[in-house]
Amino acid sequence: MKSLQEKKRVWSTGQALLISAAVVVGAIAIYKMLYPLEWTGFGPDSNDSVTTKEVINPKDGRIIKLTEISKDSQPAKTLWDWLGLAGTLAIPVILFQFQRSEQQQAEERAALEKQQVEERAALEKLQASERAALEREIATTNFREEALEVYIDRMSELLIDKKFKLLLDQNLEQSHPKYSQLDAALNIARARTLSVLRRLDKDGERKGSVIRFLIDAELISKLNLSDANLESAYLESACLENANLKSAIFIDANLWSANLKSAIFIGACFSSANLSSTNLWGACLEGACLSSANLSSANLENANLEDAYLSSANLENANLSSANLENANLESTNLKSANLKSAKLEKATLNEETILPDGSKYQSPAQLAKFINPDTAS
Repeated sequence: MKSLQEKKRVWSTGQALLISAAVVVGAIAIYKMLYPLEWTGFGPDSNDSVTTKEVINPKDGRIIKLTEISKDSQPAKTLWDWLGLAGTLAIPVILFQFQRSEQQQAEERAALEKQQVEERAALEKLQASERAALEREIATTNFREEALEVYIDRMSELLIDKKFKLLLDQNLEQSHPKYSQLDAALNIARARTLSVLRRLDKDGERKGSVIRFLIDAELISKLNLSDANLESAYLESACLENANLKSAIFIDANLWSANLKSAIFIGACFSSANLSSTNLWGACLEGACLSSANLSSANLENANLEDAYLSSANLENANLSSANLENANLESTNLKSANLKSAKLEKATLNEETILPDGSKYQSPAQLAKFINPDTAS
């Protein structure tokens, strides 16, 4: 920016000098053109005056007329005179250019100062915004950590209650007289669990901590966790066997290698979840949404996937033997190397983008027979 101002300043000074030189040259040209003309007064000038006097001749007393001619000459203008005149004419021009240059520089300085002020203000605003975002993040982290700690403390108080522990260990049937006491305690635990999961929002790590706490406390299969929000939860290798997670949300959750045997996931949402290498033997996934989920190498033997939405899911190398896939949506699903032996695929929806176990694209229902009944096909 400074170099640009210096260039402009040099340019303004040079411009002023050029204009001044042009004035001088113009004055000289005018002088040469007008010099021969007497009325201009540029050339030499003479003014003759004639005076007649009458005097008496002392010798004879006669009157004599005497004529006196006086010359008043003015020399022509010298170069110095013309340079002085040109300088006089150039002074206002130079002053004008100087003032104009100073004004431009002042305007440029003002514009630069304004720009710097705006840039500082923008930077300060950005820094303030970043500080506010960081403070909010810290506050949110503290809030979630506090919520988790309070949850664990309250659940621990419930678990050390001797009456609750005794009822829990007895595995009471609903017909038992004391079952209502156990059910009331479990409802309290359920309410606290669902509440803290909502408050943790998308904090997958702490959500995973909540579920692992229930697993360690041997409550996971005894609590009704229907509608639990486990979005983005970290549950790698977690044991959720026989858990009731009906209509639970597992969007973007990581359940890699988890044990989900015989768990209830009716109407649950697993969109984009990682279920690779999970054990879903006998699990109930009726009406569940598994779109774009990764189920590669998962064990879905005897699983109920009736009405399940598996569009664009990855089931490569998955074990679907004896699985119920009636009315399931398998559009654009990857079934490459999957085991479909004895699977039920009545009214299942497949399209030309569905990849079959042999790597071919689906064309007609007749293609499925050799995968469902491999012994007969051979």
